[in-house]
Amino acid sequence: MKKMMIVLLLASMSLMAASGEKLYKQKCAMCHGDKAQESPKEGIPSLAGRDVTELALTIRAYRDQDERVGTYTMHKDSRIMYDATSSLSRDKIVALAKYISGLK
Repeated sequence: MKKMMIVLLLASMSLMAASGEKLYKQKCAMCHGDKAQESPKEGIPSLAGRDVTELALTIRAYRDQDERVGTYTMHKDSRIMYDATSSLSRDKIVALAKYISGLK
């Protein structure tokens, strides 16, 4: 039973990583590059290798922008980023942040 739980845990982690990669390619790679090394704006550092929690909070901030006001508590106001993140669930945000954080 213990071995089965470990196998299932490893399999779910593998699926999460695969879904993070797929999400990244669908929603992020066009602006941030294949390995998250590019930045759409000058002066903004690449995403690759950043802290998972920081990435997840930033992605969530873009997703949760208040369209009536145009800002969020983290001051992440971007229509492009809102459009790219608005359909992401919590689990998808975590998978995406873990994938980006793992890129070097």
